[in-house]
Amino acid sequence: MGVAKVNLHRLGLKLVVFLILLTIGQIGCGIPDQDGAEDPSATAMEDLGFELPGLVPVPFAPRLTRSDDAELAVALSPRFDELIFTRFSFDESGIHFALLTSKIVDGEWNVPLPVPFSSEGGEAESFFNASGNRLYFYSGRREPGAENPPREMNLWFVEVEGEAWGEPRFLGQPRAPIKNGWSGSLLDDNTFFFTARPHDEPGLADIYQVPISDDGFGVAESIGPPVNTRDYTENEPAVAPDGSYMVFYSAGRPDNLSSEMLGDLYISFRYGDGTWTEPQHIDEPINSAAEENWPRISHDGKYLFFSSNRREGADLPDLYWVSTEALEKYRPAISD
Repeated sequence: MGVAKVNLHRLGLKLVVFLILLTIGQIGCGIPDQDGAEDPSATAMEDLGFELPGLVPVPFAPRLTRSDDAELAVALSPRFDELIFTRFSFDESGIHFALLTSKIVDGEWNVPLPVPFSSEGGEAESFFNASGNRLYFYSGRREPGAENPPREMNLWFVEVEGEAWGEPRFLGQPRAPIKNGWSGSLLDDNTFFFTARPHDEPGLADIYQVPISDDGFGVAESIGPPVNTRDYTENEPAVAPDGSYMVFYSAGRPDNLSSEMLGDLYISFRYGDGTWTEPQHIDEPINSAAEENWPRISHDGKYLFFSSNRREGADLPDLYWVSTEALEKYRPAISD
């Protein structure tokens, strides 16, 4: 299993808090069905024993995903036949990341195992493209031609052909005006939304977008206010498949249900000109007094996945999911 010691600054405020607490011993908008179309998500999940969610979040595949470590960043294939998620753990040497995968084999989801392209540098935060034939992921492996491991994880991808994985291909990081991007979401296979810190303002993170291709990235641009702010951190964008809205993590806002140092999930809708509405805090039961983070939206737009340590006795986050119908009450009337 590939693992890596990762620079804590990339992980955001919440993981620093987790590590501190662990050290001192205190951490003990749905898309309607097409007429007559088969629902692959229901076929693959409900028939195989997954508890499909309604308007109240439920644990996501706990038999497959739950452990004493932390689970985050669900990547579910568009065909709903493969699940990949990130697991991280702590020890005296630091924080260690790995991607685990489970597939449907002979009508059953198999036991999650490390992805076959794992490296000593560690892998995290993967996501499929719209057709499911490519998986993007962050990795701390050596860049092509480099003698030493990178200081920060870079974005890579592998092609997916049936049961076979291709060789990892290097994409790197988006260009200025930012440094060290992470935690991304792909729209239309050519626009990458991600978290980063600006070069001239080290500290709080914001959300950016950038063109992406096989050759790398274009120039990153901040999505700007009102989503991005000078006073709070904005992280982990999950853009709906139709691009109409985004769910993201933010910490320190006065309407957070969790403590001041942790954060909650927020939602913003996109105007026709590409700008975004004022973010709205997502109410309970999606957010809670615990921390909610790493949102992801399924390729059919029906499910919101996220991590939370709300479970009684849980020190680190588990995976949850909820119907995106629970988000429709936040949708404003947008005419332009």
